[in-house]
Amino acid sequence: MSYLAINQINFFGTGKCNKFSLLLVIWSLVSGCNENIEDKRSPLKSLGDTAGNYEKPSKNNVIDFPDAHAPKKSFQQEWWYLTANLTTEDGDGLATQWTLFRRSVEDKHWYFAHAALADANEHQSAFRSAREELGNLVINTEPFTAKIDDWQWQSSKALLPATLRYGDFIALDDFEGQEQTSKWQVKLNLTTELDATSSRGYFLQGQQGFSQKHHKLDISSHYYSQPFINVSGEVYWQSKWQKVIGKAWFDREWGSQMLADDQEGWDWFSLRLNEYTALMVYRIRSNEKDYLYGSVMRRDGSIKTLSSSDIVLQNNSSIASGGRYPDSFTIKIAQESIDIDVNVINKKQIMRFGIEYFEGMVTFQGSHQGQGFLEMTGYEK
Repeated sequence: MSYLAINQINFFGTGKCNKFSLLLVIWSLVSGCNENIEDKRSPLKSLGDTAGNYEKPSKNNVIDFPDAHAPKKSFQQEWWYLTANLTTEDGDGLATQWTLFRRSVEDKHWYFAHAALADANEHQSAFRSAREELGNLVINTEPFTAKIDDWQWQSSKALLPATLRYGDFIALDDFEGQEQTSKWQVKLNLTTELDATSSRGYFLQGQQGFSQKHHKLDISSHYYSQPFINVSGEVYWQSKWQKVIGKAWFDREWGSQMLADDQEGWDWFSLRLNEYTALMVYRIRSNEKDYLYGSVMRRDGSIKTLSSSDIVLQNNSSIASGGRYPDSFTIKIAQESIDIDVNVINKKQIMRFGIEYFEGMVTFQGSHQGQGFLEMTGYEK
């Protein structure tokens, strides 16, 4: 496995500044080593930085496939993102995520990937980083391939079907002659019944893929989803290999500014209401006015966009009473007859690779019952 040492990055300086993790440096755009600064800026706020000549998302941009899967280097940041709710052959529930990020710093492009596997009680995570210049990154469009070191998404067509492998392990071909060691591994086969080679296989969020992020300011992204992915495969978990089946959700997003100064973080829900319907709700929390949007996606390829006025989202638990993140929410969407309570299964599902965030499985009940995922940021103050 090839990790990029911080002392290889010449323009970040020397001394104690080199002791920061690579990811924290990239996301927070560290520019100095003054240890006397009392008011340290949250790395999450770097998503609001606009330094550099980067393209802005536009309603006039047309999202074409399969080109949409390829890196968008004229924008400052982007990600390819998969979450899955799995069931083992013994009937146990698992949750897993894999995310590939790209972030530009001046004319340099940094790629890094996060992954995790969890059950109701335990949570394991891992990290990879790469640069094209170092030869440990491969991204192709047709067929889609995304590889960092020993983690790889390999498609047979544009994006799906695909195989995806990641985890905290050492491959034998990387360390010839040494015994393989493993904490956890994930090997998934991903398929969809929709046309994954064209726009008919994806759901364009917002206005044909233009996703607004603020009530007043020109902050937005390009964003599309595929929530109807069937999963089979195997995981190495709790010291044994186990076959799994389940459902996965793929998101793709890119832009150059994700947060305004008044915005503190977000809560993102991906919920399967039933076999044919998926719900996405996104709340960007603000010290002035929260911004909510969402969509109802159906297996027939139709999508209905929801505005802030359509969605009622309420925290049912207080972070002051215990953990750092809420663990229960109510979502109401009257026009869709949705009234559900969403509950976190494992409070340990927190990723700490620079920007801290919660990423984990949830269940919900009420007007609908099912499973899904919840992502939360900005609660770590």
